[in-house]
Amino acid sequence: MEMPSTRRADGPNSAHGTGPLTEDLRRLLRTELLRETCSAARVARLFSMHRRTLTRHLRTEGLAFRQLTDEVRFEIACDLLANTDMALSQIAAVLKYSEPSAFTRAFRRWSGETPSAWRRSHHRIRKSWRLRKLPRASKPV
Repeated sequence: MEMPSTRRADGPNSAHGTGPLTEDLRRLLRTELLRETCSAARVARLFSMHRRTLTRHLRTEGLAFRQLTDEVRFEIACDLLANTDMALSQIAAVLKYSEPSAFTRAFRRWSGETPSAWRRSHHRIRKSWRLRKLPRASKPV
């Protein structure tokens, strides 16, 4: 599911890379980037192909593996910033950044603003369903 307002005109997301392989790669990367160290060679093996073959396929779609991983990292970061109250240091750790400042630099490169500023303008207020008061049913007169 693509989130609205997460793309910058010259940000990490591009008009390229809309082929079936790229879409499958995006889905796989959403889990692989969170699970463990993610490399082009490992991902290529999961698709039963050589790393060079993966690179060649991506090139025909106008992408590079690193560009694609950055796009997916940006999508995950936006999702976590908008839908959770996780600290920036936790988000940086989830996305495998060595330190929060490295995450902040990458996020600023992708979106043009800091993760904190982006969160303030995109944070969705999520209250627990238990805390919401349900409207009272009107009583028949």
